[in-house]
Amino acid sequence: MPPLEPELRLAVALLHSYWTLQEPADQLSVARLRAAGRELGLATATDALGEADLPALRALRERLYEVFAAPDPAARVVTLNGVLAGVSAGTAVEPAPDGTLRLGPLPRPDPVGPFAALVTGALARAAVTGGAERFGVCAADPCRAPYLDRTRAGRQRYCCELCNNRAAAAAYRSRSRRG
Repeated sequence: MPPLEPELRLAVALLHSYWTLQEPADQLSVARLRAAGRELGLATATDALGEADLPALRALRERLYEVFAAPDPAARVVTLNGVLAGVSAGTAVEPAPDGTLRLGPLPRPDPVGPFAALVTGALARAAVTGGAERFGVCAADPCRAPYLDRTRAGRQRYCCELCNNRAAAAAYRSRSRRG
């Protein structure tokens, strides 16, 4: 698999700033996003963010999470297009005549901000490139962290190795009690 583009890595950083398995669960901060932006060469999008932007960033994170949590690929595309329209990314995901997905133009309403357009546009490109079925939410209770399935077989179910191991151990304990 090729490495994730910087914009998509920034989207992942935003999404992973909330995880029920860490304390506190919400670790979103301007400093964290600015550090990620500088590391990824996207400081122009993140350095303009301030503490007053945190409520809007949390709302964006929640809308992006809904893309991953949608029940099927078609619903993920509809949800992603709703976010794209809201952040004025200038594009929408649409079906091509051959049934694949492509990016098409979107009328530009008032922009929410360059950061939102940047990370949402990266998710749109990921949907077009890899398919919306590659967006998912961790199957391990109580995690529910979003992930972008980059496995060759497209069978990822967990956000990380920790959740995979926790689920496997729970399944083993359950089988041992029954046996």
